Amino acid sequence: MTEDARPTFGIVGGGFSGTMLAVHLIEQSQVPVRIFLFDRAAAFGSGVAYSTPNDRHLLNVRVGNMSAYDSRPEHFIKWLEACPQAPDAEPRGPFVSRGLYGQYLRSTLSACLAAHPASSMIGVDSEVTSLQAGEKSVQLQTSDGARHTVDRVALCVGNFPPALPVKPRATDGGEDHYIANPWSGGLSRIQNDDSVVLVGTGLTMVDVVLDLQSRGHRGKITAVSRRGFMPLPHRDVGPYQAFLAPDALPNTIGTLMRMVRREVDAASASGVDWRSVLDSMRPQTQALWRGLSIAERRRFLRHVRPYWEVHRHRVAQPVAAEIEELRHSGKLVVMAGRLQDVELAAEGVSMTVKARGDTTVQRIQGTWLVNCSGPQLDYDRISDPLIRSLFDAGLARPDALSLGLDLGDDYRLIGRDGVASDVLFALGPPIRGNLWETTAVPDIRKQCEAVARYLTCTTA
Repeated sequence: MTEDARPTFGIVGGGFSGTMLAVHLIEQSQVPVRIFLFDRAAAFGSGVAYSTPNDRHLLNVRVGNMSAYDSRPEHFIKWLEACPQAPDAEPRGPFVSRGLYGQYLRSTLSACLAAHPASSMIGVDSEVTSLQAGEKSVQLQTSDGARHTVDRVALCVGNFPPALPVKPRATDGGEDHYIANPWSGGLSRIQNDDSVVLVGTGLTMVDVVLDLQSRGHRGKITAVSRRGFMPLPHRDVGPYQAFLAPDALPNTIGTLMRMVRREVDAASASGVDWRSVLDSMRPQTQALWRGLSIAERRRFLRHVRPYWEVHRHRVAQPVAAEIEELRHSGKLVVMAGRLQDVELAAEGVSMTVKARGDTTVQRIQGTWLVNCSGPQLDYDRISDPLIRSLFDAGLARPDALSLGLDLGDDYRLIGRDGVASDVLFALGPPIRGNLWETTAVPDIRKQCEAVARYLTCTTA
C-alpha cells in the first residue's frame, strides 16, 4: 500500500480502456481509491479515437451496441436522449460522431467521480517512459522526471502508430512531405490543391479522406494497399442464430472458412445478408482464436486477415457512400499493389508500386505522403519507450506472434521468465495476440469490468 491509505492504481492511457477501468475501479471498490490516469496528450476520458472534432468521423458500431457498460446496454442510448448535441433521430439508428462519443465517456467519468467523492482521479499529462515493479508496488517514471508510486498498474495504451512496409529514402526537405502518423495534426499542413498519396486503404484511410474533404481539399488522392481492399458498409440486418457449436469449434482455419462459406451461402439462399452470419460469430471469436494453434493463427494472419478486416470492421453507410462518390468522381483513386520503393524529396513524394496480379510497375507521385497502413502489430518493432523498457527489464514479453503483450490469467503480464506478474496488467489492443478481437468497445468493456473486479478484490 502507498503512503495514502487508499488503494492506489496507475492507468497508462486515457482512452476508452483507461477511462472505463478507472470508472469500474471506483464503482466496484468497497473502499475509496486513488487513481493516476496517465495520458501524454491529456485526452482524459476520450483518447485519440474519440477526441476528433470532425463530425464526419462516425462510430463504426451502432449506438445500441456502444454502451460503456456491458451490464447496462441502454446507458449510451439514455445519455443520447438527454444530450442536446445528439442527432435528432431514433437513438438506435444513427452512427453518431466519435467526438460525441468522447463527450459521453467524459460525462460518464465525471458522473462517477461526483457519485464517489471519497475516491479521486489525478490526470497526468506526461508520457510514462519506464517503471519499476516490486512485489507489492510499482513506481512509474514520466518524461518530465516525476515518479509516482502505486499498488498496481494497468497498461491501456491502445494502438501504436503505423509503420510503412518499406523504409522511405529522404533527401533534404523530403521529410517535410511525409506524415507518419495521421493523428499527429500534420494533415492541417496539406493545401487544398495538393495531391496526396495514402499508404493503406482501411479505416484510417477513410478517416483521412473525410478529414481532407471537410477542410475543402480539391486535389487528387491516391490510396495504395497490397490488395486494395476497403471497409465494407453496414446494412440494417437482423439477428442470426449461432451456427458454430460452442463445444466443437473448428481448430483449423481451413475448416472454419469452409463452415463460414457454407453458412453464408445457405443464408443467402434464404434472403439473409452475410453480415448477419458474421455478426452471429462475434460472441465466439475469442474462443475460436484461443482454440487455434500458433501455426493456425499464423495461417489466419497470412491468408485470411485482410478479408476478415474489411468484412468484420465495417463503416457507416453515409461514410461508405461519400467514399464511393469520391471514387466515382476520380478525386479518390484506389490501387492494389505491393509498395517497393518510397522517395521523399523537397518537391514532393514518389513511390514505386508493383500492381497486383501482373508485373506492371507504376510510379505514383504527389505532394504529400500519409501513412494510413493501420496500427503497428509487430511488437518486436515498436519503439515506444515504455514498451521497450518493459522488455529490456524482463517485466513483459511479446506474445508468440508479437501481436502484443503476452498475458496470463486475470490479464496479468507475463515476464521474460514466464511468470505472471501480481502488479502489472494489460487490456485492450495490447493483448490482441491472446484474444484477437480486443479493439472494439463491446469487447473491451467486458475486460474493464473483469480487471477492476480482480484488482479491487486483491488490494482491499
